[in-house]
Amino acid sequence: MNKTLTALKGVKVGHSTHLDKLTGTTVVVFDKELPLVFKSYGGSNGTFNTDAFSNGKRDNRANAIFISGGSWTGLQAGGEIMKRLIEKNIGYKTFKIINPNLAGAIVFDLGVRIDKFNPAFGREAVDNASLKEVLRGNVGAGTGTSVGKFKYYKSGKIFAGMKSGVGCGFVKLKNGGIVTAMTVVNAVGNIMLPNGEILAGNRTLNGKNKFLKFKELMEFNTPNKSNTTISIIGTNINLRTRENYERVAHLASIGHARAIDPINTSLDGDTIFVFSTEEIKNLTTTKENIKTRGHYWSELDTDIVGNAAARAVQESIYDACYQAETINLDDSLDGIVPSVKDYNKNYSQQGSL
Repeated sequence: MNKTLTALKGVKVGHSTHLDKLTGTTVVVFDKELPLVFKSYGGSNGTFNTDAFSNGKRDNRANAIFISGGSWTGLQAGGEIMKRLIEKNIGYKTFKIINPNLAGAIVFDLGVRIDKFNPAFGREAVDNASLKEVLRGNVGAGTGTSVGKFKYYKSGKIFAGMKSGVGCGFVKLKNGGIVTAMTVVNAVGNIMLPNGEILAGNRTLNGKNKFLKFKELMEFNTPNKSNTTISIIGTNINLRTRENYERVAHLASIGHARAIDPINTSLDGDTIFVFSTEEIKNLTTTKENIKTRGHYWSELDTDIVGNAAARAVQESIYDACYQAETINLDDSLDGIVPSVKDYNKNYSQQGSL
């Protein structure tokens, strides 16, 4: 069973993956315009055309969403994505032109250390978009992402984070409801399991302890604006109003808070997108149900979807780490950025400075 974003009807996902440059782009393409909202809680976000999908705006239906590496230069992918959508006849038809409406956000990945970002990656991601199960790990916008970066060593010269990537989460509800999330994880913080243990994070200099803990440090050294976790949440439930979708986005951000420590810092661009294919008009809301539970809980669908979104986002963050693969990086501790599976196996053999 497909438990990724493409489990939703008419939703395609494509990656442009460049392992040699440690960067790439991921795009989500809809077969028709769908309602979309945007929320950002980080202090340093980089976004493309998100104002139209924020509070108080009228035009909130989109044809596509993208996430790109390359930091601010990755926003160039948006233009190439738009050009390719026009060539594919995707967008609002008005008079003699096709007008695609899309939004996007970027992450400051490890690829910025290697080469300039190529805007053509956006076009490539569109061409790779399919209805197949979403590829995860070191792909697309997750090709060069990492976690655990609040403490660099040797006066900020040695990177000590771990590899993350693209991950997915899925929650099945009653009456045919689906809530699914795709997340690109590039957090400054550690990834925290529900039991309080650290899954992936800022490595230590010796084998006695796996990770540094943010709460125990008073001295930090990390590059500016190099961290962002971006989640795209999709559902097949029609929540009707912008306010309801925004409520879901707000609740979905709790998944970030559950899995990442710290979250929403001034150096993070943590962002949430929410869309719906609008297939199910009412999950629980009927006149009889409202009479039973009281009119004050008339938006129960929104609360159910929002809390499911938080679970799906949390699951997708863990998945992004479990699916990732170790990469080589010259200015990283031991010359590598290890995956969860490799670090858990070999951390006792770490080197020292």
